[in-house]
Amino acid sequence: MSSSERFSETNMRPDAGGGLQQAPDAGLTDVCGPDEKHTERARKKVLMVCYYYPPLIDVGCRRSTAFSKYFRKYGWEPYVISVKNPDSVYCTMGRELPPDGITPVYTFSLVNPYKYLGKLHAILSGILMLAGIRLKTNYFYHALCYPDIFFGWIPLTVLKGISMIRRHAIDFIYVSCSPYSSALIGVLLKKATGRPLILDYRDPFAIERPSFHESPQFRERINRRLQEFFLKNTDVFVVTSEETRQEYIRQYPGIEDRIHTVYNGFDPVSPPRAGRKKFDRFTIVYTGLFYNYGPHHEVYTEMFFKALRELKASGKINGSNFQFLYYGQDFRAIDGFAFDYGVSDLVVSRDRVSYAEVLEIISRSHLMLLRIVKLMISTKLYDGIPMNVPFLAIIPGGEVEGIIRKYSPGSYIITEEGSSADVAEAIEDAMEKYRSGQMPDNRIDEFLAAFSRESTSRAIMKAITETLGHRSVR
Repeated sequence: MSSSERFSETNMRPDAGGGLQQAPDAGLTDVCGPDEKHTERARKKVLMVCYYYPPLIDVGCRRSTAFSKYFRKYGWEPYVISVKNPDSVYCTMGRELPPDGITPVYTFSLVNPYKYLGKLHAILSGILMLAGIRLKTNYFYHALCYPDIFFGWIPLTVLKGISMIRRHAIDFIYVSCSPYSSALIGVLLKKATGRPLILDYRDPFAIERPSFHESPQFRERINRRLQEFFLKNTDVFVVTSEETRQEYIRQYPGIEDRIHTVYNGFDPVSPPRAGRKKFDRFTIVYTGLFYNYGPHHEVYTEMFFKALRELKASGKINGSNFQFLYYGQDFRAIDGFAFDYGVSDLVVSRDRVSYAEVLEIISRSHLMLLRIVKLMISTKLYDGIPMNVPFLAIIPGGEVEGIIRKYSPGSYIITEEGSSADVAEAIEDAMEKYRSGQMPDNRIDEFLAAFSRESTSRAIMKAITETLGHRSVR
């Protein structure tokens, strides 16, 4: 089976800029324990600008929600601003509540332009099609929407943020991105109030990498200028993988002392339970976006579905002993792939379900399919390991591969050099190991020590405290 061995455990401990070993108590000066009393003067007050926050239930909410919860637990006082009327194309409204003790302030977006720009694009595309010209991208978006399509949230949020900073004597500003309009909000708040700015990028922005979005060159240039402006005004810059940190240092020199890696993590709705009954049929599960963008992902998609077709043709799997479960917004695309490869009887695809249901489904599955976008670590990685489910990871080699090898010894990793035969072999091997009771457990305790949301929250508190140097900010 083809895979890469380039990442050893010793490589999994990056330098002080961040790393895998985020020991909960290491070096956390100026951050008090959960049972200590805090005077009003001693508590750090942080304004959190988070477009994605409850009652939204999108995956982008989990990081900032957990940070606000544990900031409060460990002696900081979070004041959260979120959006009152989120764009329904990009967001899913649910019934989730903020953490105990936190009452967010919600501000209106003056415009959610997606549907209007879509109509304009459709009209222009129809006219140009008469001349034999086909548009590959929405130029109205690229001409009008900066930093992104969420710019309508900027004006009222800046005004409310200034008011909150002054009223509550805020110490510093934390901004969760995406959307990157939030980064502009943070910079404007810093310029208006003089408070330090912490930018936390869940996803990379304006960084050269293989992209699955077709953007005009003028857009790429403007994005880079915006990113330079953001970084010039940022006191602490946080990203979610070490590969991303190194790439930003390479492409934006001079930020080495301000950029930190703080990984995403796992903060279950309920603690992981051992011994959950597996599905009767051997089950591979995948949840969320399927990332079928560009040639690399198309190859990985072909590897997986071709492997299912080959195993079905050989009689080793069928609809009575095997299923691939998919839950997410790409369920129609999954049905299309299943039909194209002749494996519709093996595939069950459904729309999105709640996070609690996702964890239950994962725990009852035998393998979790993992796909990633380079320089990003999918949150699925942090869900699968605590649920004690090994991965079928069809991914490029690198940081994610190293994490899997360290904490999930039963997982199967197929990298760029692999093939559908390797995928089929992995599935066969996993089925046999489950039959014989030889599938090894994930190293859950070690993983949670480094990657619980509580640990990662304390890691970002440490990064902020040390980078700002305990200086007075008022």
